[in-house]
Amino acid sequence: MAGVEAWTALPQHEGPQGLTCGEQLVLAGCRYWASLRLAGQEPQGPVRSLVAARASDRAAALFVAMMESLEKQTRRPLDFRCGGCAGYSPDEQRLVVACGISRIDMQTARALLTPLVHQPEPVVVFARAVNMVLAHEGLDLPVRLSDPKPQIRPGAARPAGATLH
Repeated sequence: MAGVEAWTALPQHEGPQGLTCGEQLVLAGCRYWASLRLAGQEPQGPVRSLVAARASDRAAALFVAMMESLEKQTRRPLDFRCGGCAGYSPDEQRLVVACGISRIDMQTARALLTPLVHQPEPVVVFARAVNMVLAHEGLDLPVRLSDPKPQIRPGAARPAGATLH
């Protein structure tokens, strides 16, 4: 991702794979953070600018705090994709879903983040704050665990609609 200009050029409606604008923002922020780290740059300022450009300074500060909390205690290197990748890694999915569900079920959010971090509580607290501020800005993060399970087609070895990489 090239920065704030790249994000603001994206359409501001349901994105690929049905992600809401709030989910797109969280995903873009995570991917931008990772790309800056890989480039040997400090991500706090640029990522804060990215989130502030679409949401608010308050949302940006909380997002950066969440990412710092996540980064300081990871169990292993996280799998965040590049900005142009259409697929979503399991680590990205865990973080986006944890942000969405943290508003109503902190225990499930902690369980989602446990494989990623040693102590999920601080990350979940920031994820909930990010969720609440984004909701205030009109960028609600949905609770995704209520989606229906995929149906198995007769003769198929995988769920309908599953993407294999």
